[in-house]
Amino acid sequence: MLVRASALLLMLGAFATGAQGQQQRGDSLSMRPGARGGRGAMRGQPPAERQMLQRQVRQAFAKAVRRQLSLTDDQMQKLQSVDFKYERQRIALLRDERQARLGLKLAMDDSATVDQAKVDGFLSQLVKAQRTRADLLEGEQKELAGFLSPLQRAKYFSMKERLNHRMQELAQPPNGGRGGPEPPFDR
Repeated sequence: MLVRASALLLMLGAFATGAQGQQQRGDSLSMRPGARGGRGAMRGQPPAERQMLQRQVRQAFAKAVRRQLSLTDDQMQKLQSVDFKYERQRIALLRDERQARLGLKLAMDDSATVDQAKVDGFLSQLVKAQRTRADLLEGEQKELAGFLSPLQRAKYFSMKERLNHRMQELAQPPNGGRGGPEPPFDR
């Protein structure tokens, strides 16, 4: 557990100190699976330990954001408030989308007779989820524009995308195993 937490904190330290230099060179932040934490670093952790690791990652990320965007105390407080609000909505959206994907897969796998109405309903839910995702992004950007410059918003958006991508890599099973949902047309 301590090794994994240290690996995650090292990864975030590298993220925080290296992201700015790599952005200036035009590189994307490169954190290969297996480097500093490896694939599956959080998968298989007991829930309490995983939550503690996630909290440490969020705290380190907040420090990196504050430093790289040169935020005041007021800006940081507002950013955390907006982020919390939209993160809760994104989590609910992901849960609903996951349920719709699972329902669609089950409806398509029904070997007897495929219920076309069910399939259509699940497809409609997935399209609505995409629309909702775009609406959330637009709303979040409007709120952030109230206290962040366009450059600060762009940097923040980029940092969040890299962090989310890295966290997804860490949640994947080791050795390239498939642990997530199947691609929709992988038959």
